[in-house]
Amino acid sequence: MNSKDMDNALAQVSDEVKEYWDSHTLGLQYLKDDSLEVGSEEFFSSIRPWMNPFKFPDVMPRIDRIASRIDGKQVLEIGCGMGFDSVELMKRGARLTATDLTPSAIELARRHFQIMNLDPVDARVANVLELDFPDESYDVVYSIGVVHHTGDTPRALREIRRVLKPGGWAVISHIYRRPSFFSALSRLGRENIEFKEEDAPVIDFFTESEVLGMLDGFEIEEMTQDHYRALPIARRGVKAALYTYGFKPVYNLLPQSLAKKFAHKISFIARKT
Repeated sequence: MNSKDMDNALAQVSDEVKEYWDSHTLGLQYLKDDSLEVGSEEFFSSIRPWMNPFKFPDVMPRIDRIASRIDGKQVLEIGCGMGFDSVELMKRGARLTATDLTPSAIELARRHFQIMNLDPVDARVANVLELDFPDESYDVVYSIGVVHHTGDTPRALREIRRVLKPGGWAVISHIYRRPSFFSALSRLGRENIEFKEEDAPVIDFFTESEVLGMLDGFEIEEMTQDHYRALPIARRGVKAALYTYGFKPVYNLLPQSLAKKFAHKISFIARKT
């Protein structure tokens, strides 16, 4: 396949990814009370416990660790979703440009910011594979649960590096990892990862060495295995019950050193050299 064909294929994948996430905004699957208006204060409060950065025990400590680096700094968020991480970044002084691939997410994020009385520098649609920002324009790029859904993770990381200032920091969380207990469950149990009815068109898994191979031009400060314990899920049904009352309590008895070998996600903080 020549470069033109590859670009066309990636563009088609990007369109499919955008269409999927525009109709499956992350968080909607956690709404249990259909009487709540989507985008209302009550709506955001009801799903907050299931959202980043509150669901995963590693995320808030990471945000706190970078608090001094984002205070008063230009921060670009890739894949802001409904803006839960965005809110925490702005509370810590970030001059935040919040972006997402889909208009539906940006609309909800803007409502969320208004409810929280927070004012980002900007909140707009953007594709991490083709960022419409000048070179070396941000002090920090923050992204969680995004780059492995793009269809071209190396290109996404190159774009992140391009828009970072020299010495700037990439804070990237939750790249799906293999081998992991969750990837095994999704394959063996034929269970979708995100939404019950269908999963995203692209969900890529990587080893630590593969991720390191994509980080040319970065100096790694930390790389961690996250989500190594089985966490509560919002799903219902037989498979959910087997997970909750069977797999989860047994798996969580594993020693931490062993459980980390099967952690579901890779996160890192890296400085642009």
